[in-house]
Amino acid sequence: MSGWKDLLIDVLKLTDEVKRLNQDIDRLQTHVVDVDKRVVRLETLVEFSSRQRRLDS
Repeated sequence: MSGWKDLLIDVLKLTDEVKRLNQDIDRLQTHVVDVDKRVVRLETLVEFSSRQRRLDS
């Protein structure tokens, strides 16, 4: 009889672990989006700077 109880406990532990991992993924996704925005800003600055340099020359 204790087999199904152990199985139920394992399922509950796995459910908690999946929920925790989903929260971690959400945080990572937010971080990746922030980094992507920064890279786009840097690319824009570099592009603007290179075009400005060509106009000044």
